Amino acid sequence: MTIRKTRRKNAEKPFHESVTDLLFSAMANYEDFVMTYEVNPATNKKEIHVMSGKLISPDLLGTLKDHVAQQMGEGSGHHIRQME
Repeated sequence: MTIRKTRRKNAEKPFHESVTDLLFSAMANYEDFVMTYEVNPATNKKEIHVMSGKLISPDLLGTLKDHVAQQMGEGSGHHIRQME
């Protein structure tokens, strides 16, 4: 009889579930939610950054909206939805 090896299950949530949970938490707590990426110069791979909290002041939000509006022709965009 052969011994059957079992794999350990990773207790960590899949990335998409963690991001979804963080988004819903940020919305429930009226916090900012920012998702962006950068290319790691050492590995040339994209690293995704997901952040939430009190991150963006009203002045900075206006600056970011203006920056996105200037780059609409290059594929930039944003979505606005009123929260109740």
